Amino acid sequence: MINLVPLTSNPTNTPVLLLDASTPFVDLQECAEQRLCAAKGLLFSLSCMGINRADAKDVSRIADAAYVLLEDATDLFNAARKAALREGVRHA
Repeated sequence: MINLVPLTSNPTNTPVLLLDASTPFVDLQECAEQRLCAAKGLLFSLSCMGINRADAKDVSRIADAAYVLLEDATDLFNAARKAALREGVRHA
């Protein structure tokens, strides 16, 4: 049975981006980790920028992208936690 959950990062009141919370734990966790690593990479790049070379628009874009990726990762980890309980996965 499909259990669609809207992502927190939807910019409107109408859910457009949804995740299937009935997906197996391991798949949800893998997708969450992918977004977490991507956000981590963006923030690392931001931390390496010299302040005198950083354009305000670029900093804002990197921050926005990292925020959306972290929101998605959070939603996916929450769904993975519920899937772990449903599947009886230990130490998830």
